[in-house]
Amino acid sequence: MSKFIAASRQATELDKTRVLLETRIQQVNAECKKWAGVAEKAKDEVKERNKLIEELRTDAVEKDTRIDHLQKMNDELNARLSKAKEDAVAEFKSSKEYTDTLDRNYAAGFEDFRMDAIENFPEVDFNAIKLNLAAATSSLLQTGSDDVNVEDDASTQPQDAPVVNAPPS
Repeated sequence: MSKFIAASRQATELDKTRVLLETRIQQVNAECKKWAGVAEKAKDEVKERNKLIEELRTDAVEKDTRIDHLQKMNDELNARLSKAKEDAVAEFKSSKEYTDTLDRNYAAGFEDFRMDAIENFPEVDFNAIKLNLAAATSSLLQTGSDDVNVEDDASTQPQDAPVVNAPPS
């Protein structure tokens, strides 16, 4: 009988161990289900993040394309603006207003020069030198902006006026 009692006690211990192991198995299964849910959720998040990354890459490509397009437009508009400036200057230079302004400034500059010459050389009579605006106008119309070095050939001085030399320095 002692073998029977020992076997019975051993069976009872084994039954308790089985119950503990089944409980532990249920706990592990519950944890596995919980972690499987977490893993599934993480996979979904990874898919969402990958989708977002792809959208951001697409947006970046679109923005780069847009920037390139805007840069080309900007370059084209700058070229057109430069051309428009050149055309406006050329148009103004060929206008009557421009030649009138040149005439006025030329005459004012000539008078300033003549007044300075009278101050610096009081013994010389500069009153005989007059600006022939008609001749100056026709010569201004013939010169371009590149021909700014015009030599005075004394054509504005009357032929009968005496030529006075400047005093030696």
